[in-house]
Amino acid sequence: MTATITRSDRGPVRILTITNPAKRNAFSADMAPMLRDMLLAADRDPTVRCIVVTGSRDVFSSGHDLQDVLENPETAGDPEANAAFTLPAELGTPVIGAVNGAAYAAGFILALNCDIRIAGDNARFCAVGARIGLVPVGGQLSRLLDLVGYPVAFAMLTTANPVDALTARKTGFVHEICDPADTLDQALALADEISEVSPAVVRAIKTGLRTTLQHGLRAGAALEPALAQTVRDLPDGDEGVRSFLEKRPPRYPDAPADLQDRLDKAGVQ
Repeated sequence: MTATITRSDRGPVRILTITNPAKRNAFSADMAPMLRDMLLAADRDPTVRCIVVTGSRDVFSSGHDLQDVLENPETAGDPEANAAFTLPAELGTPVIGAVNGAAYAAGFILALNCDIRIAGDNARFCAVGARIGLVPVGGQLSRLLDLVGYPVAFAMLTTANPVDALTARKTGFVHEICDPADTLDQALALADEISEVSPAVVRAIKTGLRTTLQHGLRAGAALEPALAQTVRDLPDGDEGVRSFLEKRPPRYPDAPADLQDRLDKAGVQ
């Protein structure tokens, strides 16, 4: 089977599947740039309200193909080569990691940078950098702290030992554990719930939370009124109130194509 990233759509949910079963879904050759381009394309498509990233069969991803790393060692810490793995955190569209097995190295970075993780009980998470002589990058020295706190992050990174799904759930790294065969379905169920609410508000929420994580509580609090004003000009609020009064599910329009630019600029005065 060709090493690739496959795409499928289920309504407003875009599913991207890492497919390289011969190498435990390792990222070979152009797979990382392909994932980056597919994530960006989904984020630009206003009909896509949620993205789910998963692996084929019973593995999420074992990371970079180590043969490629040996032949091109400069790619191990190259921001451009690793852009796909950190990109989910920067998108306006929510990204759910359906972790259906091992998530090691770059696979761990990708899972880390998703907004939320649904894991099969066979999932294992491993930051391998210290064991193979590479500094953990891609949010492992920053974003990981916001998810699990210093002691857990320190132990994960310095021992380079795998963390099982149950432990990851206890630390807050994983949102929900399920049977491995149900991982994608559980992630899709959550994606459907997210897709039913206002996509404009979801983008504003993600923008606000990202700003707070990157710049602190004061910056996040200062941005809230500007984000609210940006969304207030859209029909979502009117539809939400009308649907409540009429006792029917809301029918929110797709977010405007330029909304993320407007949200990003909302706090720039």
